[in-house]
Amino acid sequence: MRSARPPAWLRLPPGLRDWAPDDLARLRALEGRLRGAFEAWGYREVATPALEYLETWQRGTGAPPRALFVVVDRTGELLALRPEMTVPVARFVATRWPAAVARLYYVGPVFRGGEVVRGDGREFLQAGVERVGEGGPDADAEVVALAVDALRGAGVPEVRVGLGHAGFLRALLDAADLPDEERGPLAAALLRRDFVTVSARLATAPQEVRKALQDLPALRGPEALPRARRVGVGQDALDELEAVCDALQAYGVGHAVEVDVGIVRDFDYYTGVVFEAYAPAVGAPVLGGGRYDGLLARFGDPRPAVGFAVHAERALAACSGVEVASQVLEVYYDPEARPLALRWAQTARAAGVRVAAGPAPSPSPQGSGVWFRSDGPWWVQGGEARRLAPQELEALTRGGASWLS
Repeated sequence: MRSARPPAWLRLPPGLRDWAPDDLARLRALEGRLRGAFEAWGYREVATPALEYLETWQRGTGAPPRALFVVVDRTGELLALRPEMTVPVARFVATRWPAAVARLYYVGPVFRGGEVVRGDGREFLQAGVERVGEGGPDADAEVVALAVDALRGAGVPEVRVGLGHAGFLRALLDAADLPDEERGPLAAALLRRDFVTVSARLATAPQEVRKALQDLPALRGPEALPRARRVGVGQDALDELEAVCDALQAYGVGHAVEVDVGIVRDFDYYTGVVFEAYAPAVGAPVLGGGRYDGLLARFGDPRPAVGFAVHAERALAACSGVEVASQVLEVYYDPEARPLALRWAQTARAAGVRVAAGPAPSPSPQGSGVWFRSDGPWWVQGGEARRLAPQELEALTRGGASWLS
């Protein structure tokens, strides 16, 4: 007999999760490392609201309402939770940032409606950068190099970045001579790597174009550019891609980057170089980005821009060495030792020790006074903190309050 489904108040909606303290501490540590890398490269933090008008998202991403979390304001206007961070940053820069050039970064949750795919959540943390106001291979190379540096600094092992160009795919779709209404579904099928659908939709395309589109996943590695050039389309895009590869050499990250002409990004605003980063044991990109020179123009301020976003939870899954804060030192006291123990706890907290203080269980296992429990307790005296050796801890707990006077 099938068991009854638990009531909604005992469950979470599909694709959402709770974060236990240890897991959240690891995520926050990863977030801190990413912030440190972004700031080391001269990027400054910006924050935008989680809710914006639905029209903002439709204008920026072309996303249909079913792909978004849409809510109705009390005035009847339609709002949507942000599905990514590039569009709101572009809207902010276009409407609020007068300087011609901006190096900005952000950290915040994003929300995806629709079906849950590839094990992704419907809410997850993104951390990324946007370099606005400068085009060309030097700006692209800086952002790609920063992506490698940030992931390495966050503890992601064996980072590998695939580098492609949105213009090459666009040129292939132009050469396929498809009706406008067919291009979107074909691009979506390429994104899903659904080559059965790709083949069916290309039935009337020229043979060489059909073959090139079907072979996109294999167009990566040292021979990818020469092979892509032999297709005979998108030569300007391939020239730009080669120029970025050359500019990357000065950053010393060339061994972590390979040409991957088959990259298809999931938003239609990309106009130039696109890239994704991968890590072992993670089945989806941990980072994605590219150049989007037309996006700010949709908000009335045509400026070139390039950026990327880290999928923080995927990056965390790839990390094995993200350190978390040290264990809490538990301080217990008997009633007569309470004032002394609380003074000690305050001194310890001021010295950076994490202390939880409270009455001892009854009866106290240590006798009268104050006692400690932790895998790595600290002793604070004279304004200095140091980790206690096992024999010192034994003496401290055995000696009671006399050590704390």
